[in-house]
Amino acid sequence: MKTRDKILESAKLLFLKHGLEGVKMQMVADEAGVNKGLLHYYYKTKAKIFTEVFSRVTGELFKDVKSLFEDETMTTDEKISKIVDAYFMLISKNKFLPVFFISEMNRNPEILITLGFADKVKALMEGATPIIPEGKPPGFAVHFILTLISLSAFPFMVSPLIDEITQDKKKTDEILLSRKEFVKDTLKNMLK
Repeated sequence: MKTRDKILESAKLLFLKHGLEGVKMQMVADEAGVNKGLLHYYYKTKAKIFTEVFSRVTGELFKDVKSLFEDETMTTDEKISKIVDAYFMLISKNKFLPVFFISEMNRNPEILITLGFADKVKALMEGATPIIPEGKPPGFAVHFILTLISLSAFPFMVSPLIDEITQDKKKTDEILLSRKEFVKDTLKNMLK
């Protein structure tokens, strides 16, 4: 693994565990197995590391979802299925991302601007516009994207509760898998 990638992966784990404010540059250096001077060679500030970590984690998803919305070879139902699959895959690989993002956003709302997240969500809403049937009320695309995000992310945010209820990690995983199908059906029904 390249040094830069090692730093970013280590930082991601630390950010998810301790939050942005709870992570110090020395912690990132130690976790990555590099000295602090080398860390500063690649990243001058913790904010720059955070921005790149977040951009890498979410960037591919937004790019993939945008291209899926624009793909004219697929039906709307196929697009929704692939978009939900992509979103669930991102979250399942980064289970603490929704909780982390919500806590950081509430702590520092300006982070949405710094990370370009609001612009990415706006682009998703614009991308969704072509699949929205005529006759839906103004702002429907906003509700469509918010429904996708909230119905997908929330179960991961409360997975410790689901673990406690089921007392079985395998059952929790089954619930999360079936949740994906529920989200697909809900979004498809929204468009009817």
